[in-house]
Amino acid sequence: MTTTLEHTGYNKLTVLYPEEHELLSPGQSLKNPHDAAKLRLQASLWLSRAQRELHDAILMRDGTEDNLDRYASARAELDSAEAWALRVAKALIQRG
Repeated sequence: MTTTLEHTGYNKLTVLYPEEHELLSPGQSLKNPHDAAKLRLQASLWLSRAQRELHDAILMRDGTEDNLDRYASARAELDSAEAWALRVAKALIQRG
């Protein structure tokens, strides 16, 4: 996922979340066991955070448009986190 930053007088700038910089190519980030453990931890933390956001969005549902948007955003974030976790797992298996 990305985040969009806005500054007065400047164009919108879309940047990756910090954890995504290393997840772009998990296979290339696996130079040693420490890097593999770090990448696995980052994927796990992202997945846990996305699951928590979706859980919160489900519990706070009240049918308003804002809550529906929050749910859709949380669902998309979880889908992305799951995809990256699977990609990291695949890279770890190929490495080992």
